[in-house]
Amino acid sequence: MSEAVSAMEKRVFITRGTCSVWIEMIDGSVRLSGQDLGGFPGAGEYEYWITVQSSDFPRIREMLGAAPDADIEDLLCVNAGMIYSRGEMTWFESIGITPEFSNYF
Repeated sequence: MSEAVSAMEKRVFITRGTCSVWIEMIDGSVRLSGQDLGGFPGAGEYEYWITVQSSDFPRIREMLGAAPDADIEDLLCVNAGMIYSRGEMTWFESIGITPEFSNYF
């Protein structure tokens, strides 16, 4: 799978309880799209999007001990449990990455 591809199909990143998260490549960036159907305090539904730029991919690969040419989607999916359990934003920030974040609440 090439990072140069502008848009790929979404695939499941992780599903836990009432929350599902999908991953996809969009214009060379990776996007995690999450939807929580009831597990978010005070809301019946919560949606969020986290976008990581391709310039941050080398840092992700380094921190996960992967080869410089490792597929970023596959690498993140293999580590989805660990990333999700820490919180996606928290995990990215802990390795020095500040992704774009938006939500629909």
